[in-house]
Amino acid sequence: MSKFINKSEETNYNAKKKYGQNFLEDNNLLLEIIESASLTDETEVIEIGPGLGFLTDILIKKSKKITAFEIDKGLIPILTKKFGDNDNFELINEDFLAYDLNKIVEGKKNIKVVANIPYYITSPIISRLLEFRSNISEIYLMVQKEVAERIASKPNSKNMSILTHSVQFFAEAEYLFTVKKEMFTPVPKVDSAFLKIKVLNDDKYISQITEEKYFKYLKAAFSNKRKSITNNMLSLGYSKEKVANTLEIMGKQRLTRTEEFSVQEFINFIEFYKQNKKKVFGFNSNIDSFFAFSDTYSVLEQDAI
Repeated sequence: MSKFINKSEETNYNAKKKYGQNFLEDNNLLLEIIESASLTDETEVIEIGPGLGFLTDILIKKSKKITAFEIDKGLIPILTKKFGDNDNFELINEDFLAYDLNKIVEGKKNIKVVANIPYYITSPIISRLLEFRSNISEIYLMVQKEVAERIASKPNSKNMSILTHSVQFFAEAEYLFTVKKEMFTPVPKVDSAFLKIKVLNDDKYISQITEEKYFKYLKAAFSNKRKSITNNMLSLGYSKEKVANTLEIMGKQRLTRTEEFSVQEFINFIEFYKQNKKKVFGFNSNIDSFFAFSDTYSVLEQDAI
């Protein structure tokens, strides 16, 4: 454990590795985080892992209400002493991933999440938050730089992955800025990045294909990143020749890899293939005509992230 000196409280605190604690105190950086989140006095905020409360202090002043989740019992007295007298502050000493979020988000909309989260549970946290996308509109997270690059990746990048699609199927992701590892105490092994995830409010993808079907096919398509999508789709019983023909109809190479696809392009691919099974040639490639279809295929329950 690394000892951290909380200058404002003159409290010695040992950061606990098991909770992934890396504290961020630089005031200029904290203000940049707050500015990025565009908070108002009508904004309700969820913070995960407030730590010693440096970010929390500003969130309380800038938002209507903040609900902070802290699993470390050792931090509860410190946070209670610092913020307990604020009417717009609620502290929950529980594991965020195990907590029933309905208790605090039910009936509400446009909640924002602003947090410097434990990096080892980044994917489960994002997955959990996206389950409540009807209540949560924007998510701002400090994460590992490499993870932020993957989540906010664009097609034709080596960073495109199942994680990318698992977020971008439900939201727009934006890499905001890099934070050097030296800005944290204790200093982590890698640099970080501040990430914005804005939930899609029009169900633009879910209206075209079910979540279960999309991720069933996506898992197969990414089963071996060294291989083309033509080879990877064999695991679902797809015809190698028909997949190759479908790719050509879409204007892609027969050896195209899955990281070349955006979410919309992958939906197009699935639907083009279904049509291609019926008729390989003489086929109108206008994708708008293929979105009326029945969900008659079996699905596999998959964790999106």
